[in-house]
Formats: sequence, structure tokens, C-alpha cells
Amino acid sequence: SAKKDAVIAAGIALRAMAKDGKFAAKNEEKSAHAVNGAAASAVGKTLSTLIIAIRNTVDSGLKTINETLATVKQEDKSAEATNTAESTASVKK
Repeated sequence: SAKKDAVIAAGIALRAMAKDGKFAAKNEEKSAHAVNGAAASAVGKTLSTLIIAIRNTVDSGLKTINETLATVKQEDKSAEATNTAESTASVKK
């Protein structure tokens, strides 16, 4: 899936930029800012992808729960209608 590929690519990019637990940059301040900016961007994109994946999963779960509850409510209404019809019929006898 595209989301999984994006997460893996971001992880590979971060690992490639890191050296000894720090982001690889020349001693120049410009290079350090550029590397840190790229790392922040990669982390931000990864987090955005993960947030979207989590939201989609939660939405899917909530949709399933909602459908199940609708089915249960319909079954309850059917049972209630049957019980009402039976009690009305028994009163008429």
C-alpha cells in the first residue's frame, strides 16, 4: 500500500541522513539547518501519513460498530412488534 511505502521511505531517508545518532552535516551552519529542515519535513510527512492511517482505521471500526448497532436495533424492534402482536392476540382470545 502507498501509505506503508511512504512510511518505509521516510524511515530509510532518516536513517540515511543520520550518522552516529546525529544528522549528517558539514560544520557549516547552513548545512546543519538544511539537514535539520529536511529531517523535520520527513518526520512531519511520516506523522501525517500515520495520522491518516489511524483515522481511517478508527473510522472503519466506528462504521462497523454503527452498522452492528443498527442491526441490533432493528432486531429489537422486530421482537417488540412480535411481542406486541402476540399479547394483543392473547387478550382478544
